[in-house]
Amino acid sequence: MLFVVHALDKENILPTRAKHYRAHRIHLDRAEDHAVDVVTAGTLVGDDGETPVGSIFVIDAATRAAVDAFTRSDPYHLNGVWERVQINRYNKKRGTPLASRR
Repeated sequence: MLFVVHALDKENILPTRAKHYRAHRIHLDRAEDHAVDVVTAGTLVGDDGETPVGSIFVIDAATRAAVDAFTRSDPYHLNGVWERVQINRYNKKRGTPLASRR
């Protein structure tokens, strides 16, 4: 099953985001340890096209609980970078076909 994780940063949190960026990337690279696959991930940016304002992921997982656990264990979550996180099931209709591994 595919899920979209949409996480918005707190205001004025850029120094904290930068401090935990490497740990966040390592967490994404080790997604399989959490029984999820990161299909795609990236930084949401402001209207200037550069300033980070959040994160977005498409996650392949067998259960919503696995996505919740993966998201809650992200260094950005643990260190208070994200103001709000929304997780939704995703029913892909167009684009490159994705074969679920979960």
